[in-house]
Amino acid sequence: MTAGTPTLTEAAAAADASDILPGSSGAEVTGRSFAAARWVALASVGNVVLSFGVFLVLARLIAPAEFGMVAIAAVFIDILQIVARCGLPDAVVQRADLDEYFAATAFWVMLGTGVLCTVALAASAGPIAWIFDLPELRPVLCALSLCFVITAAGAIHEARLQRSFGFRKLALRAFGANLVGGAVALAMAYAGYGVWSLVVQRLVAATATTLLTWAASRWMPARRLDLAAARAQIAFGSRVFCTYLLLVLSIRSQEVIAAYFLSAADIGYLRLAWRCIDLVSQVAVIPLTTVGLTTYARLQDQPAELASAFHDFTQASTFVAVPAFFGMAAVAPTLIPFLFGDQWHEAAPVLRILALLAPEFVATSMLWMIFTALGRNGIALKLAGAQFGLGAVAAFVTAPFGLAALAAGHVARAYVFTPVIVTAVGRFVPVGNRQLARSLLPVTACAAAMAGLVLLVQNPIHAILGDRVGLFAAVGVGILAYAGLAQFFMRDAVRTALGYFLRRTG
Repeated sequence: MTAGTPTLTEAAAAADASDILPGSSGAEVTGRSFAAARWVALASVGNVVLSFGVFLVLARLIAPAEFGMVAIAAVFIDILQIVARCGLPDAVVQRADLDEYFAATAFWVMLGTGVLCTVALAASAGPIAWIFDLPELRPVLCALSLCFVITAAGAIHEARLQRSFGFRKLALRAFGANLVGGAVALAMAYAGYGVWSLVVQRLVAATATTLLTWAASRWMPARRLDLAAARAQIAFGSRVFCTYLLLVLSIRSQEVIAAYFLSAADIGYLRLAWRCIDLVSQVAVIPLTTVGLTTYARLQDQPAELASAFHDFTQASTFVAVPAFFGMAAVAPTLIPFLFGDQWHEAAPVLRILALLAPEFVATSMLWMIFTALGRNGIALKLAGAQFGLGAVAAFVTAPFGLAALAAGHVARAYVFTPVIVTAVGRFVPVGNRQLARSLLPVTACAAAMAGLVLLVQNPIHAILGDRVGLFAAVGVGILAYAGLAQFFMRDAVRTALGYFLRRTG
């Protein structure tokens, strides 16, 4: 296909245009977002269950050292993946009117960056393996470097589906890809392939993801590179990926700094606590942040509607996430050993401290994408840099006093800096700290009261029923208590949140 005969691309562009609904009201766009978020939530739950099940089996078939080797490689893959994306899918989603050649240029530029990242990691595999004194790491890194090209080939197709609210297709794609990758990994592990079972699992999952995205999108990029569009995309995307990178490093740098002052076991406890936070966010926060950029981009010329969508997302997410975080913190001393073993019990105090982030975590998760949707990436980059610097200082100051102090320092930094982010957003859309605090306060108060009740009753319950049955009983008490408090003190919020999740279909 040539630039002069774009029959498939014109059809794809027309399909996208019909889904964009340029005349839609903010309420209609937000309604479609919640309908899409339900699919993302279902996929997240399915992927969490599937991944955990596959992990349990692989952990019995593959040695810990081999898991560790892939974990080391994954650090480089995950960080370079942010670089390989270059923020180009976000540029496609954010653009108010997507030109066909703009999308095609983004595809070819991203494919080129994927190739460059593959070559760079493959060339660096030897030195990296030498630094870690793991010769076996080199072929693992070389093989996994192919992920950059594979994912780049489907990233712009995925962005086009996001623009048209095709999250149902994306959700089914993600679950299907993980299912295929897990099945291949299990078969290879049973056959004795060891570490290569994990390597092939990631490669197969990435390939299946791209192929399923192609099938869902049915878009063929034009064979044309618009240099002006490429320059605009790189300028936009470079700020986006630098912002994402700094946000990731704001958390991961804690582990590096803690490693200097604390023991390796402490780093393990910190990582496990963050994994528990991530587990809740996969179900209660990420589904709405996933559709957030698409929604905000559609409303970028309607500041009041965009602010309303932000508050709707925040209210709905906090209604589920805050009680989940606080309840998890209340039962952490029993929950952590039950899930991961007695050797991890010292992660419970860390989890309790990090769970205090719940309201701030939800609010900032919904806020950052507003900058991208409005094309204010320079401001976002400055804020992310300031947050990273403040977080590093807090970690250096608190880490010598122990792991609990490090976690408390991170929480304090978050609550000190979040008002700055809200104020920056408030320059462009009607969002304010006082208004946000008022919307978060009822849910936070009810969740805190529920957690306090669980703390009071769980020891007597455990004395009667034992730790395992007592854990489930305490969780049940927390659910009933929160439901009763929410129905009594914030009936309107309950009705609104349930309405968005259960009835809104756009």
